[in-house]
Amino acid sequence: IMKKIIMFVLSGLLFIGCYENETIHADYMEYGRIYDTTSTDPVLKYISQYYYKFGKLLIVDPDTADYIFNFQSKYDVHIVPPKQEGNHIERGLELLKELFLNGYSDQVKQELFPYALIMADTIENTFKDEYVNIYTADRYIAFLVNDQILDRTEKGKEELSREWNNTFLNYSMDKVGWVVPEEFYLYSETEYGNKENWWIPIEGATEKDTADINIVWERGYPTGNWTYYYDDTWTNKIWGYAVSSSRTGYLEKFFEFLFTTPQETINKAVADHEKLRKAHDVLDQALKDDFGIDYRTMVYKAKN
Repeated sequence: IMKKIIMFVLSGLLFIGCYENETIHADYMEYGRIYDTTSTDPVLKYISQYYYKFGKLLIVDPDTADYIFNFQSKYDVHIVPPKQEGNHIERGLELLKELFLNGYSDQVKQELFPYALIMADTIENTFKDEYVNIYTADRYIAFLVNDQILDRTEKGKEELSREWNNTFLNYSMDKVGWVVPEEFYLYSETEYGNKENWWIPIEGATEKDTADINIVWERGYPTGNWTYYYDDTWTNKIWGYAVSSSRTGYLEKFFEFLFTTPQETINKAVADHEKLRKAHDVLDQALKDDFGIDYRTMVYKAKN
């Protein structure tokens, strides 16, 4: 038999209906936001389901109380809310789901997502005096979903997804104080700093040349910067690849490699080069074990 329980509370009307395994909620919160999992409005329904499932906020109409204050201090950010007219919010939410939310399990959302996700038309980092596509704070992450973002090409969406997800991954690691397993690294911190390890000269190369990136991968490095250094006489330029000279840089470049390189290229690179494969496999498994994250499914894939 279907049961219904209706309760009135001081903060508003709480309606809970239990239909077999489904729980339906409709709340009017004291701070003025309405949640209703039965709403015919797809935006309200989604953010309501998100709120009741994870106990966290997905804010589509932010004001300063949502993002600027951190107890006694203030964040260095100014956010302009998204346009509320037409289907702008619905399109923005769909983009956020496609490029970010859909790549994570419920466990990650519960354990690693901040208290609030905020959609914005403009995000200004006032400390750096620059406009950004994403802004992270201890209690929230803000995402830019203005007209220019919504009208991006498929390739542009893929690039934005990489940026958002890479930023979130760094945020998560900082949040839990995560340390990559020792087996990931090629060398000690001191050894990374030795020039014979971070500099790969290519004999006879010139500025217009770009040597085979497989040379870098064979050494176990994911990326390299084509540049030059002078020889011992300081008269002749020696061209080659400069690679990471610290453990921190090596990890950062590996994430850049994973989030900016086509998966087919990654697969071939790790298959052909043992040192690169070892580092990749250790990092890949650590992300799965410690965060429940598979980097392959995090990022939006451009539609042909």
